[in-house]
Amino acid sequence: MKSYRGWMVFVTLATLSAALQPATAAARGRGGCRSGGCSSGGCSSGGCYSGGCQTNSSCGQSCVQYDVVYDVKRVQCSRTVYETAYRNASYTVNRPVYETTYENVNEVVCRQVVDMVDRPYTCTVMRPVYRTVQQPRCRVVCKPVTTMRTYCVDEGCWQNRPSCNPCCPPCRVWVSKMVQKQVPVTRMVRETVTEMVNVQVCQLVAETQKRVARVPVCRVERQNVVRRVARVHCRVVSEQVACQVPYTVCKSVPYTVEVRVPRYVPRCAQSPCGSCASAKCARQPATRAAGRTA
Repeated sequence: MKSYRGWMVFVTLATLSAALQPATAAARGRGGCRSGGCSSGGCSSGGCYSGGCQTNSSCGQSCVQYDVVYDVKRVQCSRTVYETAYRNASYTVNRPVYETTYENVNEVVCRQVVDMVDRPYTCTVMRPVYRTVQQPRCRVVCKPVTTMRTYCVDEGCWQNRPSCNPCCPPCRVWVSKMVQKQVPVTRMVRETVTEMVNVQVCQLVAETQKRVARVPVCRVERQNVVRRVARVHCRVVSEQVACQVPYTVCKSVPYTVEVRVPRYVPRCAQSPCGSCASAKCARQPATRAAGRTA
């Protein structure tokens, strides 16, 4: 890509050089020696320079000077443009497809079968034995107890006593007489009594017994079983898949470039040869004006 761009730049430079060559050659022709100048001798053969002719001392001719004027020219060039385009394509894809099939398979299966079997065994049991025994029991009894208690009793009486005032009647006065008497008092007294009581007692007696128990017995039995087995098969299916593939398109796009082309315009100069100088000076202003306008 870089080499292609370099080649395009080289072509563009070559085009510009080709466009500038005619203008440069014309300028050099105008700036060279003129045939049929002021005298028959003209300029010497070695008098052509970039600035005009060399001064000839034999005729007194002044060398013509030139101004550089630039003309704008349009040059057609081209540049490279890269675009992305898409094209339709297809490719093959292998897709796995799974299918399930069922088959009957004969198998031998071992299964457990439980049988109940009577098995005798000996065990020791505790049998209860009841009997009656006499055991002492204590209980509290309340008994009445009578005791004599001494009380003080007032056995006094009312008596008439003469009053101190003879005008008043006699007064009745209580005459106290304390007498002690024995009075019987009965009270309940708690008393603990021990008695023999008949009590039924349970006693466990060890006894050996023979019993029969049903015990499960496991045995293995072989059986033929038909089982349905699923089998998965895989097969590859090819499919065409459409897609768009991007690619880069390189094309040349033309465009216009404005180039400044130099042009030499002779400048008016004084010369002792009146006829030649006057004719040249008469033509020069229009040429200069046209050159600067362009």
